[in-house]
Amino acid sequence: MLIPGMLVLGFGCQSKPPLAVQQAGYPKDKVDARALFAESCAKCHGADGRAKTFRGRLLQAQNFTDPNWQAASTDQELSTAIKTGPKAMPAFEKKLSQSEIEALVAYVRAFGPAR
Repeated sequence: MLIPGMLVLGFGCQSKPPLAVQQAGYPKDKVDARALFAESCAKCHGADGRAKTFRGRLLQAQNFTDPNWQAASTDQELSTAIKTGPKAMPAFEKKLSQSEIEALVAYVRAFGPAR
């Protein structure tokens, strides 16, 4: 049972360079955050943000639809998490541009309750 878990960690949430590279120079409002999320984040956090994927459950990924988590988390904390990768999440600071990170923060906020 340990080996499959190790394989999942080794092949965890990773950004595929083509989309990240293609959008690197885009301003935040031109980044296709939905596609970037699908490519970089959905394997663990799920397309619906609920983290009910196999990897999400195994790695205890954050459920972005949790209103308490949304209220307790600042945009700066989300940006830092994307950049540095807390716990088993990989760091994306060298894979994504600042505008892509900002677009992902806004996209993650869209999973929460209306503000």
